[in-house]
Amino acid sequence: MEKIGVALSGGGIAGCAHIGVLKALEEQGIQIHAIAGTSSGGMVAALYGYGFSVDEMMSFIPSMTRKVLDFDYKELVRKLLSGDFSLPGLFKGEWLNQWVDRKTKQAVMRDLRLPVAVVATDLKTGKKVIFSSQPLENPCPDSEVITDIPIAVAVQSSCSIPLLFRPVEYENRVLVDGGLVDNCPVTTLQAMGAERVIAINMVSVEPVESPFPSGLSVLKRAVSIGLAHQIKHVTQRADLVLQPEAKSIGIFDFDKSRLCLQLGYEHALKQMDQIKRILHSRMANESV
Repeated sequence: MEKIGVALSGGGIAGCAHIGVLKALEEQGIQIHAIAGTSSGGMVAALYGYGFSVDEMMSFIPSMTRKVLDFDYKELVRKLLSGDFSLPGLFKGEWLNQWVDRKTKQAVMRDLRLPVAVVATDLKTGKKVIFSSQPLENPCPDSEVITDIPIAVAVQSSCSIPLLFRPVEYENRVLVDGGLVDNCPVTTLQAMGAERVIAINMVSVEPVESPFPSGLSVLKRAVSIGLAHQIKHVTQRADLVLQPEAKSIGIFDFDKSRLCLQLGYEHALKQMDQIKRILHSRMANESV
């Protein structure tokens, strides 16, 4: 049987759509052998690989609220009073770490039941860091593989959007969101031994007419454009790319998490004939 891998892109709350896609794949009997993700996709990959069913994730993921945005008021006040205006990130990221740590019972990546990879970026080296549940079967150029890191730290690192969340310091590394180097880890899955890869992309850039009145709006648009072009290049190596329609969902639209779940599920069902046709036809071709 072909080893099918699923690559989950980052995308903030829109990443909840990944769970809906996984549910549709499972219902249709498509067995997932490996899963890799970045940012919110990395969190879903880790929880799925830990052993949570899609139904369980659909029940507790929407319970995540703005508590994840744990603003560091004390540090901000302390720095302002001392005349130091530097701050590595608006949010500490500790709430997310503790939430994942409780869910996974302090497990480390190598404890995961399924081959899983979560991607982050090391600011010091500029390299991709792959937190993997096992050594990679094939080399992955310009990357570092770590298997003994706590799952919670891996997820926090992968989700640490620069300027918004503090970088995670771990064993002489300064770790931030993996989207800087690989927002949809197709090549990572192939390095893990996946023979067929389904990529789920939650990043798109549609033309807009609205102005960009602030530096933040310009930055957000620039990041989205960069990620969209990066993903377009990377996903060319996937056997199939799914893109649930969630362009109206903001990165922190927590109240729309259930909508994202439904959007992912419905999109996968609509594409199911194509999914099966591509997977089965390529399997058949290889058996000839």
